[in-house]
Amino acid sequence: MFKNLVKKILKHPLKLINSIYTYFYYKNSPKRKSIEIDSMIGTGEKVLVLSPHVDDETIGLGATLLKYKKADNEMALVYLTDGGGSTSDLSRSELVNKRRKEGERVKEVYGFDSLYFLDELDGQLDSSNRKLVEKIIDILEEEKPAIIYTPFLIDGHRDHVETTKALIKALEVWNENFDKVYMYEVNCPIIPLLVNSISIMDEDLYNKKRDKYKIFTSQWAMGFGVFRLLDRRKRWIAKEGFGAEIFVKTNFKSLFYMEKTLEKADFKPEYFRQLSSEYNLLLSFTTNKALKEEYSQKISSILSKELSNNKILQYEQ
Repeated sequence: MFKNLVKKILKHPLKLINSIYTYFYYKNSPKRKSIEIDSMIGTGEKVLVLSPHVDDETIGLGATLLKYKKADNEMALVYLTDGGGSTSDLSRSELVNKRRKEGERVKEVYGFDSLYFLDELDGQLDSSNRKLVEKIIDILEEEKPAIIYTPFLIDGHRDHVETTKALIKALEVWNENFDKVYMYEVNCPIIPLLVNSISIMDEDLYNKKRDKYKIFTSQWAMGFGVFRLLDRRKRWIAKEGFGAEIFVKTNFKSLFYMEKTLEKADFKPEYFRQLSSEYNLLLSFTTNKALKEEYSQKISSILSKELSNNKILQYEQ
């Protein structure tokens, strides 16, 4: 009761503070000199999206998915966990069932051509699980994607990080030369310096993405309005559009090297704070900020080498 009262009192002041903080953060942060804008949207390409949980795909790339479908691309969606660890008043079995129905609704509204549920335990995704990697290899072989979307490696949620680590293991078997991996932001902000690919939203597309959030009613803790704020602010990275979704585009070789570099630097998801509402936005940006920048500089260096050399990066043991 007291906690809810405090939240009501703080809600509007926090919204104002968040708005001001993110405005200056995205406008003034260092950015890459070369950023691709809307270059990911082609025609006739197979797109595969790896989403650890139902709603991650919409938070990270909902507007981009709408663009792909409008351009008549084939799309496949993979949910890796069962969603049973979400904050909800439902029992675990009820929650898993409801989140699966939400996932099926996502397939409908975005027009995905195929949908996979891998049903790993929410919060316990493990890329060292050989069966999980084999499932992803089978999907890659079935779908034969030209473009893959997966969460960014520097993230505060284990499932998000393990999703991409599992993809790395699968690509190592399926296609070491795969060159179109787009890492997307879920709820751990990516520093602007790393963004090398952007999908621009006009106001109509921005509002269409807003409408998709109405699908997700199974969790009471998620405040999707905060992600709308960030989508508006990210337009400052490209300095155009009404809003934007951001990506770190790379290839398998560089992605493999990024994972090994972060592992060597002792990266752990729990070092960072997840963003879920206006009440923890500042914490999500500032918790271990210097450490995130340190990790991000390592990734930035790899991206720069990839851009300048366009050759295989060898991991030094």
